[in-house]
Amino acid sequence: MTRPQTNDDYPQSTDPGRLPEREASSGISVLIVGAGVAGLLACLECWRQGHEVRIIERSTSRLLSGDGFTIGASALCAFRNWPDMEDENERIACNMWLSWHKITGERISGPAPLELEPSKGNHDEKVQPPKLHRHSRPKFHKMLSDQAERVGIAIEYNKRVTAYFETDATDKAGVILDGGETIEADVVIAADGVGSKSSQVTMGHEIRARSTGFSIYRAAFPVELAIADPMVRDRFQLLEDGTSVAEMWMGEGVHVMFARSDDEMVFALNYPDQEKDGIESWSKLVDPEKVLQTTAKIPGWPDVANRVIKATPKECLHDFKLMWREPQPRWTSSGGRVVQIGDAAHTFLPSSGNGGTQGMEDAISLAACLRIAGKDNVPWATRVHNKLRFERVACLQKLGVINHDMRKRSSNATASQAKPVGLLGSWIWSHDPERYAFENYDKVLAHLMDGTPFQNTNIPPSHVYKPWTIDELLQAKESGKEIELDWDW
Repeated sequence: MTRPQTNDDYPQSTDPGRLPEREASSGISVLIVGAGVAGLLACLECWRQGHEVRIIERSTSRLLSGDGFTIGASALCAFRNWPDMEDENERIACNMWLSWHKITGERISGPAPLELEPSKGNHDEKVQPPKLHRHSRPKFHKMLSDQAERVGIAIEYNKRVTAYFETDATDKAGVILDGGETIEADVVIAADGVGSKSSQVTMGHEIRARSTGFSIYRAAFPVELAIADPMVRDRFQLLEDGTSVAEMWMGEGVHVMFARSDDEMVFALNYPDQEKDGIESWSKLVDPEKVLQTTAKIPGWPDVANRVIKATPKECLHDFKLMWREPQPRWTSSGGRVVQIGDAAHTFLPSSGNGGTQGMEDAISLAACLRIAGKDNVPWATRVHNKLRFERVACLQKLGVINHDMRKRSSNATASQAKPVGLLGSWIWSHDPERYAFENYDKVLAHLMDGTPFQNTNIPPSHVYKPWTIDELLQAKESGKEIELDWDW
């Protein structure tokens, strides 16, 4: 196999409507558990890299609900190989401007475009960043699942995994379904999110979660339902050119985002939650009346915001507990044939702005590592992938913790300073996970096999990663210290 040497050498398809040129068969059978964003892109990238793919999903049908998320350029670079999705991504993206407000709705600054930091090219010239893409989760999910169908992969729904396993004697891994059926493959990719049973074979136990003391109400629904109220229509308008504006309202221990696009109304309200126990689920529905009980306790909360909440259909309104989890350095089973990606490997708080992006980066990296390794070296592929990815992910998880703490401490007086820390750095958006895998696979393999020194370069410039824990950060905060970044941006 000839490896790409320059950007032009990477397999790319530029003919609209044409599928990517698929690599020769690797002979590797891949079972993907979970048809979320990370699982679906893993399905597509593994297919492109020549692997034989099967994907199962516990839900009974494709995702039809959910609000929005931001997908970064480091994940969207995969679409250079997928012309249909490259076009569709631009069509369905909502590129919003931002404005900053007190919790009363009073504007402090903006609206203005959210700008990424330029990066340096080969000769220190500034490379201008791409635009940020904000997406409707159901639309983005449909784009990926439609592409899977076009390459002939059918998502198998209503298959709930109860256990993962691997067998040394047969060099296989597999899952057991709730009906007793067993499915095996050369490698099993656990993309089934928070609470994945795969943690039993990677870490040997379930990953402990603890409450942050906050939850988030999230909703996205047809804009017609919201702007039927004249007060809402007049308050939440598009810019003259049709651009949407995301309004960030900051208050004492609470913050909320309101955003209107040409077809959706979206809001997300972070609030203190005294319930220590509860179900951690993105599908937990809540009645708008419960949200109104929360907003009734917020001083200065305006009536127009309550009108948006009242217009929200119950089936579109979710209540999700925000939980802490320690960074988990090990994403593979002992035999290397079960590997976690996305939320199964690393959970992110919404304040990170990076959960979906990092799950997609995982998918790109892992598919490439499997291609490089070949069928006889699948366990090394997953271990190399793990080493390539963990430190980068842990840095971004720490950013999420810092931004969560900053927002929690914000007030009307400090709302203008409560902008996300560090999420726009060029080391984040300019990363290319496929190129990084090809350039560093052999170096990491030598590191794992022989102890040859290796330093990741997909983390902040000049930063040397040091392990950290949630307890350390929380103890520092409780002792009066501000949680700060330990690297130079």
